[in-house]
Amino acid sequence: MTTIMRRTFLGGSAMLGAGLLTGIGPRLANAQTGEITVTAFGGVWEEAVRKCFVAPFEAKTKAKANVSLGGPPQWLAQVEAEPAKPPVDVLIMTPDLALTAAKADLVDDFTVEKLPNLAKIPQQLTDSVKGKGTLFDYGVSGITYNKDRVKNPPKSFAEFVDRVASGEFVASVPSISYAVTPIMLIWSMAQALGGGANNVDPFFKAMEKMKDNLVFWAGPNDFFNHLSSGEADIGIYFDGRTWNHFDSGATWIDFINPAEGGALNGVAVQKPKNANPLAWQYINEVLDAKNQEQFAEIMNYGVTNVDVVYSDKLKPRITPWQQTQFPPYEEIAPVRNEWVDRWNREIGR
Repeated sequence: MTTIMRRTFLGGSAMLGAGLLTGIGPRLANAQTGEITVTAFGGVWEEAVRKCFVAPFEAKTKAKANVSLGGPPQWLAQVEAEPAKPPVDVLIMTPDLALTAAKADLVDDFTVEKLPNLAKIPQQLTDSVKGKGTLFDYGVSGITYNKDRVKNPPKSFAEFVDRVASGEFVASVPSISYAVTPIMLIWSMAQALGGGANNVDPFFKAMEKMKDNLVFWAGPNDFFNHLSSGEADIGIYFDGRTWNHFDSGATWIDFINPAEGGALNGVAVQKPKNANPLAWQYINEVLDAKNQEQFAEIMNYGVTNVDVVYSDKLKPRITPWQQTQFPPYEEIAPVRNEWVDRWNREIGR
């Protein structure tokens, strides 16, 4: 199993107070009545962002944080169109698009001087987007199953493939129309079965073996419907969504992080160049341990500040990021379209 081994943490917790005074404070002194525009996905995501990040930011700064709903491609396009005066001040991004923004020099470097709470974020997670942002939230794609029908679930991707191929289970897996399928399924399973970004043959061989016992989901609710109706017994899904279903009354559902490690699907936060300097204070709230604890409680996903203490309910549900597989987005980017083309030729669904 290839897990993330380097866990270098930035030091300097003593800078928390000093950083606020020397890095962020002077700007705030001149901008107490300012406004910024921050980004969020819709639904419960928006509710969590407003409660966990917007509220403490507004309370501390007396400034206003307007929330723009949408998705990373839209927000990145807006910043690309107006880099001198970006229409949003804080970006929420998938890691691949965060790297795109970083390489295009559209976003600022993250430092502890600007963001005291960055000292509590593992360096690997900041390095993953070239230091021009950091991951603050993540999910893990692994094995979700119906406990009523699967009494002895597979503990690894390899076992999952063998038992589905044998006809013991019908499995529900994401279709190629789902945006993160290349990461959460193609790369993740290829990596687990001995391949990787430069060799996805093991994945396609596994799909060929399982094809008679597969159904495909195009959206997260499709997967839940497959398991609840009996159309499928087990499948590849996200931990946080699994637990959201559980908390909504589907206590027959459960999740396993495969022995090889499920794919880490992170969410990055970034500040566009030329954005309002108040964005630094907002991002510092996003990285705050107490705020992240509250966010995790609402979302059922892992967060990244090392001082976070999960509740008794959450602790057994959260997979530590060190026990996941970290997708090599830079290696995947040049070959992603080839994977999609091959999927369409060989699988077609």
